[in-house]
Amino acid sequence: MKKLQYTIRNIPPDVDQIIRKRAQRTGKSFNTTVIEALTIQTLGSTDIKKAKKNIFTRLQGINSLDDNFDQAIKEQSEIDDKLWL
Repeated sequence: MKKLQYTIRNIPPDVDQIIRKRAQRTGKSFNTTVIEALTIQTLGSTDIKKAKKNIFTRLQGINSLDDNFDQAIKEQSEIDDKLWL
């Protein structure tokens, strides 16, 4: 898998401090700590293979982007007899 490089600017000082403390506490590099945090937040796990299998499971229950989406689709699917007579 190809690995990418990011440049992230304007990190809030509190976030920087938390990441640095976590890196120090775990004995991992700052970079590894940031990658783990991003991976957990986006995939739900640092085990990428396991996370890819479960990504759709985490999305279950999300039926639409908006509460009114299903109703709007239903209304668009109804036939207006006045238009066809």
